[in-house]
Amino acid sequence: MPVHTSADLSRSLAEVKGQAQFLLYLADQIEESLEQLDHETEPTQSAFLCKVLGMYSTQLEAKHQGLGDRIAETCQEVYITVREHDLG
Repeated sequence: MPVHTSADLSRSLAEVKGQAQFLLYLADQIEESLEQLDHETEPTQSAFLCKVLGMYSTQLEAKHQGLGDRIAETCQEVYITVREHDLG
């Protein structure tokens, strides 16, 4: 018999996936901005890119901490779901 996930667990998994995708997006943006910075010769554009990189970096740091908490909560929900299934 397959384990049926609760609506809460499905929402939790969707949230983890969404946050992970956002982290990947931020990492991609940082990578692209760093490449642009390496080739930039205009000082004002370099300053702008540095500000953008700082913003992306701050977001990446903040979001990764939230993702860790959400993963822990989701794993706990999975554990409870599996345990209920095993007892049922």
